[in-house]
Amino acid sequence: MNPTRLLEFRGIDHSFERGVPILRGLSAEIPLEGVTFVVGKSGSGKSVLCRLAVGLLRPSAGQVRLLDCAVHLAPERALRELRARAPYLVQGPALLDWLTIERNVALAAKENGTPEGPRVAHALERVGLSEFATAFPPALGPGLKKRAAIARALVLEPEFLLLDEPTTGLDRSAAAQVNQVIGSLRREGLGALVVSHDYRSLEGMADRVVVVSNGQAKLYASRDEFLTSKDPEVTALLSAAASSDEVRDG
Repeated sequence: MNPTRLLEFRGIDHSFERGVPILRGLSAEIPLEGVTFVVGKSGSGKSVLCRLAVGLLRPSAGQVRLLDCAVHLAPERALRELRARAPYLVQGPALLDWLTIERNVALAAKENGTPEGPRVAHALERVGLSEFATAFPPALGPGLKKRAAIARALVLEPEFLLLDEPTTGLDRSAAAQVNQVIGSLRREGLGALVVSHDYRSLEGMADRVVVVSNGQAKLYASRDEFLTSKDPEVTALLSAAASSDEVRDG
């Protein structure tokens, strides 16, 4: 496979600040096409993978490559360029309350030397926020704010997105709208890595699934392969997710 269209982890070791190991020799090759979900128990290192992918964390051992960039070796200038090509969206929207939505989006373009103007309007249109361009973040609900954060990444015209729990804290309707945006971008050809506990989203959108467990990663080549797996780790995750859904629905 073309190395420029892969996110590669090779022999990754990583520990928390107190020296507690989180990843132990983790290796995975993740295609950048389509949507890849990363799942696992809380604290298994799912979000750590996103941060390692764009150099926000450095592994204590191993190699990371994204878009053919040796992330584990790259200087900060090269990493800033990589993060424009593959933005990492954290769980919170991280919008500036004193700027309008369009100015929040334009700010990302300005910081990266990207021309503004039509790109901002187009990014807002792609996430369905054109009518909220002049609104301020405090006036918007959490789902709209999440979509604004995605628009802020889109104005950079990225090649890939990394999304950390994009539907966490959202009600069903807002989560569905965020998923519709991700699905629309997928159909446009923009791939994404999605860290999520939202298995309903996974069932409707994932092209493949990575399970992180005991410091290792296992790639399932398709959503159906994951959902029908008899691996005890997978069945435990799906059972816990089903129980959680029953509690919320009840």
